[in-house]
Amino acid sequence: MKDQVFSGRDVEDALATASQALGVPRERLHYVVLDAGATSARGLNAQPARVAVLMDRTAPPPPPAPPDPGPRAEKDPRAGARAMVRAIAEAAGLEVGAEIEEAPDTLTVRIEGKDVAFFLDDDADVLEGLDHLLQRMYQRALDPRRLVVTCEGHRVERDEGLRRTAQELAEAVRRDGVPRTTRALNSYERRVVHVALAAEPGIRTYSVGEEGNRRVTVAPRAAEGEPEEPAGGG
Repeated sequence: MKDQVFSGRDVEDALATASQALGVPRERLHYVVLDAGATSARGLNAQPARVAVLMDRTAPPPPPAPPDPGPRAEKDPRAGARAMVRAIAEAAGLEVGAEIEEAPDTLTVRIEGKDVAFFLDDDADVLEGLDHLLQRMYQRALDPRRLVVTCEGHRVERDEGLRRTAQELAEAVRRDGVPRTTRALNSYERRVVHVALAAEPGIRTYSVGEEGNRRVTVAPRAAEGEPEEPAGGG
């Protein structure tokens, strides 16, 4: 590429002209001073300064980086779950990772590592929050399968606790015939309650409430020939 010559009142002025004309920052110009210029006795420029810009050594500025589109949800639930756990680990400085286990009806995200206590503190609020978030994100992608987040046997203990609670509610309903309703449960937890009481004599279960605040009602099974209140789904 042919070198280009620029002139100005002095060398700096000539370089400023070159920088503007070429679209290259002043500090990235490679040049040779051809003439430093001369000033007359009255302080006027009798001869302009001239510089030759070495075009084969002058690199144009790098193109601007594309704008950051921000975080995007992975379409694949497996990759998305791993990415979510990795983001939490990096933000909180944790040594944890996610292992994925697949079954015909469930995709289990198992959190492992030396800092899993972070997810289990305060009655596993962080773990339950992550479980709820991932279920909302990938419910359609996984349907009809369910997504479950667990670590160190927490889900096993949690499920057993739900079954005990379901049995206690069923016994109370059998005693006085008054329906009982659980706390708000996610879809997986509601299924645990429904399955736990499916074979209980004289007991039926159905879900009530809006998504995000759905609960399971445990009620007496209607006598033969009597209409039953319609179930509210899972």
